Amino acid sequence: MGRPNTLVLREMKTTPPHSSSSNLLADRVYETLRGHIAQGHWAPGTQLRIREVAALVGTSVMPVREAFRRLEQAGLIVTEPYRGASVRELSIDELEYVYDVRIMLEPDAARRGAVLADDAAVETMRQHWRLLESAAAHGDIAGAVAQDELLLSALFSAGNNPVLTGLIQGMWDTCRPYKNLWVRDAVGHGLSRWSYLADLVAAVETRDGDSAFRILEHVCRTSRSTVRGILDPLST
Repeated sequence: MGRPNTLVLREMKTTPPHSSSSNLLADRVYETLRGHIAQGHWAPGTQLRIREVAALVGTSVMPVREAFRRLEQAGLIVTEPYRGASVRELSIDELEYVYDVRIMLEPDAARRGAVLADDAAVETMRQHWRLLESAAAHGDIAGAVAQDELLLSALFSAGNNPVLTGLIQGMWDTCRPYKNLWVRDAVGHGLSRWSYLADLVAAVETRDGDSAFRILEHVCRTSRSTVRGILDPLST
């Protein structure tokens, strides 16, 4: 089993848990393991053994069991009889399903956000765009994914529909392993792959909802095509 990021594990071990709340410890274990999967520290198919993970994060097995349960509910791991838990494998079929949903939700959320965004929302988007540029320039895949999502979250939140924003952000957990593949590919091609974000910020600055819709729809479709080619070069 691939070892998680040691810095995160050190933080887990040196931060004392609240003895009065086992739920708090389970929350921390869940977020740590979720981060390792989302950031690609554990590749799809990696076997996750409860006792080994508990030893790595410095806890008993109980909070790890609870974290595994929540990770499975989030669609990040799968459990099978006699095999235990493993990081969910990626598939072309799931890629298609996930991006179908993204195409239905994200362009509409972008249009709503662009029309209603205030100057503070635009400035927040600019800040995340600058941080994304820096992360991509340094080959920081996890950082680039995080800044991309924070930028889009700022836009979607401006649309004042928390249900829509919540649905999209929930989808990102399922989609993030595929997004990581896209970002690794994009980092290799330089910032040109992210040029759409500059166009998106410009559309929001002028409150051009239709342009924001078209940009996000195009990006979702081209991203799906790129990842499909990575997973199965013969499919493109």
